[in-house]
Amino acid sequence: MGGMRSRTRISWMVLLIAAVVPHLEAQVFEVNGGSSSLYQAQGGTLSARGSSFDASMGAGIVAGKFVGGANFTKMEGRYTYVFGDDYVRFVLPTDIFDSSHYLIALGAGMKTKVLDTDVFAFGGATSSDFNSPLFEGVRAESPAGILFLKKQIMPDLQASSKMVFSRQTTAIQSLEWAPADKLNLAVSGGVGANQPYAAASLDFKRPWIDLKSAYIEAGSQFHRVAVETPLLSEPNRENVEVTLRPSQYFSFSGGRQNFLSPLGNSQSSVQSSIDQVSGNARVAGTGFSASLYHSTYLGNWNNATAYTADRGFFSRVHTTASYLESRPSDGPKSGAFISTFEEVLSPRLNVIEMVNRSQGQTTVSFGGGLLSNLASITAEYQTYYVPERNASPFEQALIMDVQLHLFHGITLHGATFVAPDGSLRYTADTQAMMARQGVFGSSDGGETLARGDIGSYLLRGSVVDPDGRPVAGAALMIDKLLIFTNDNGEFFVRERKAHVHVLKVLGDQFLNGGSYKVVSAPSTIRSGSGNGEPPTVVVVQRVGQIVPSLGKSE
Repeated sequence: MGGMRSRTRISWMVLLIAAVVPHLEAQVFEVNGGSSSLYQAQGGTLSARGSSFDASMGAGIVAGKFVGGANFTKMEGRYTYVFGDDYVRFVLPTDIFDSSHYLIALGAGMKTKVLDTDVFAFGGATSSDFNSPLFEGVRAESPAGILFLKKQIMPDLQASSKMVFSRQTTAIQSLEWAPADKLNLAVSGGVGANQPYAAASLDFKRPWIDLKSAYIEAGSQFHRVAVETPLLSEPNRENVEVTLRPSQYFSFSGGRQNFLSPLGNSQSSVQSSIDQVSGNARVAGTGFSASLYHSTYLGNWNNATAYTADRGFFSRVHTTASYLESRPSDGPKSGAFISTFEEVLSPRLNVIEMVNRSQGQTTVSFGGGLLSNLASITAEYQTYYVPERNASPFEQALIMDVQLHLFHGITLHGATFVAPDGSLRYTADTQAMMARQGVFGSSDGGETLARGDIGSYLLRGSVVDPDGRPVAGAALMIDKLLIFTNDNGEFFVRERKAHVHVLKVLGDQFLNGGSYKVVSAPSTIRSGSGNGEPPTVVVVQRVGQIVPSLGKSE
């Protein structure tokens, strides 16, 4: 039976590609492949992009099983047609703490707008997630029909409906109201995989306070879509996060989050929670922070604390000292003292030393970073809070990211990650890209930036951190053009005509190897002549150090 399923998947991929190939007058071809212990996957993908289509075909091994997939997306006027497997975002307006939810579908679909209503319809089957950074992988599980609707009722009021009709039904309706700038209220309700669901949220931001609050009442086995092996936790019950900034030198934050977390490779879920209180201060150039955690998982609990001080010297040396302590219900108390020293030797080269004192033993480790046209390399130690490891939730890991930019658009890439259980995993892949002369269509009917012409109109801006310091190597996507900021955190792109383009921040693709979240960024960017358009400013914040996430490392 397994061999027959594999042959069926291969036949489906071959038929789809055979139907697509005659239409592939593409400008960009891309090959990506490699191996990942994080995803337990080895495989690759061939992709092609043109003025009105995207196509890809991938195959590989995941956890010892062969999986493959193919996708062809075609744009015709106001219609977008999708064939093959599709990554469908399933985000509700009440998902203010986690907007990464999605489902994998296999079949055919269409996106369009009817009577001012955004419509997405798809028919085929649902699939467990076999995706990896290396290739697309699907396995049809249950026949399903998908219908997503979204309509702007008034300028500040939006309604949406997300329905999945399968062996278990999902139908969740939502309203989102934005009565003022940076103030959003939303409600959602319905059923998910035959389980009841109701949620209400408040997202409020001002210079002195950030407030996120949501209450979710869900069935004990709620999932957005019923699949054999759900991978994502679902928020449940009370969730709140408050950050106060009484001055530029002090901030305080506190919060509580509850989850329904998948238990192993099954549809069963368990209740988990984490409470956190923290404070930050900067006095005479020295930063101080203190955090308290209380987490519960599978009947066990842990009380943990983290204290940190950091200071810079002469703009080239930065030191950090941390003390971490854990008091689990099912184990002895433990503590660790960690100090790091970072020296910036040049704008493109830095070195890091770390000294760790724990359980009567001292260890010394080294890291650093290099940024050049040929290579970008980072190696740094980060501390994660992993509640699922109740007896020892603080995990210190060497996070590495290496990119080698070779000839003819070939890139070699390798990185390490912390898995949900706290173990260290890796991903290694190769990417090759070939471009033909041509243009892509933009959202306003003009040309996008895939063309290398030098023009008199300029797209310009900068990427900085919350303290205003430039971020070198920041990855931005302008329509379909990937660009990176220079050593001063700036970017410049020229084009022959003024256009408005879609701007996205790729927080997991920065050249310095870190992971970033967006603090503030416009959704579009417009080119101007000379100084006609003010420069765009994007603010990002690095994440990953002492992350209070339940089974998910940011």
